[in-house]
Amino acid sequence: MKRFIVTSPSWTGEAEIVYNEVGKLVRLSFENCTIPEHDRVVHNFKMITPVSMDKLQEAFAPTTATVVEADFEVNFDMFWKAYNHKINKLRAVAIWGKLSKTDQVKAYYGIAIYDKFLKKESWRKKADPETYLRNKMYDNEY
Repeated sequence: MKRFIVTSPSWTGEAEIVYNEVGKLVRLSFENCTIPEHDRVVHNFKMITPVSMDKLQEAFAPTTATVVEADFEVNFDMFWKAYNHKINKLRAVAIWGKLSKTDQVKAYYGIAIYDKFLKKESWRKKADPETYLRNKMYDNEY
């Protein structure tokens, strides 16, 4: 997975773009910047952000935005908060510690995809965090 940070004089803070292993867009976040969600800047940003990573630099070239590849910083507390199914924490921590850094990042960013799947399949129950990690459910194609 590749993570990119986008900054611009049009807003304060950083927007985040994440692409998966095959270069497809998986996350676009404005959590760390001060753009109101209804602002036209957000709309324009979403419109120019390419679905494919290979067109990223080209897409932002005509703008005043700066795009920089960044490292992932994911820890268990971030995962635990995002997963939001607070059960069997000690077992989940133990499994988390055995995952590679790559799998930790995939597990964290896979939560949103998994949650979206669960909304469509409302009859399914959310797996315990330890099951999600142990069975590498973040690798499933939902």
